[in-house]
Amino acid sequence: MHAPNKQWLMVLNSGQPVRTRLIFFPQTGADPEQLRNWSDGLAGHIELVLVRLPGHGSRQAEPLFDDWPPLLSETFAVLRPLLAEPHALFGHGLGGQLAYETAKWAQAHYPGQTRHLFISACRSPDSPASRPLLHTLPAMAFHAAMLSLGATPTEILRDQASRDRYERLLRAGLKLFESWCDRSSDNLDIPLTALYGSEDPLATASHMANWCEFTRREFELIEVAGNHCFIKSQRQRLLQIINTHLGLLGE
Repeated sequence: MHAPNKQWLMVLNSGQPVRTRLIFFPQTGADPEQLRNWSDGLAGHIELVLVRLPGHGSRQAEPLFDDWPPLLSETFAVLRPLLAEPHALFGHGLGGQLAYETAKWAQAHYPGQTRHLFISACRSPDSPASRPLLHTLPAMAFHAAMLSLGATPTEILRDQASRDRYERLLRAGLKLFESWCDRSSDNLDIPLTALYGSEDPLATASHMANWCEFTRREFELIEVAGNHCFIKSQRQRLLQIINTHLGLLGE
């Protein structure tokens, strides 16, 4: 593997020979460090690469992205060496949109290298965002909405500055999430698995079902118990799905 950009990427493997690389895009507000234990549940031949966006985790002091073009430009530049080699992509929420955009870019520049795309808790590109737009809500309504989605309660953060920073992080990510659309006409030539939470108002079954129109390859839609942040509570179920799909790539 090429030397990773340690500012952007956290690379975890079992020490066994790597045959498959899974590039993981967490949801807005998530510190990739919290997903480190995913590596323990993946098959030994899978190397996990966690993408750490500015404003998240150890990069919390850096300016946040709130516009798509610069976010995509910098993300693609960082991932280019990895995308030139066989890999799979997994994204949750805003990370699902990033994973899809990355898959499109990789297909155009390195066709055939993306072996599978997992889209989690992310509406299909032709589905409008739910209303009202969460990133525009006043403070009290915004906090209530975040709790209903399963986000970390701001009350547990240690001081007002941390609470304010976390709210800015969530609002910036939600602005991206809610403003995103895709106007490209080419479908992916990549197998696609779409996952949605049974209690998620932002990415319901109807929001997710039309992902089938965005790939020419195999497609499946899977319901997972939980709200928008089911990625926290359903780790074992998601790891089982990933290992099942990526297992053959290790043979």
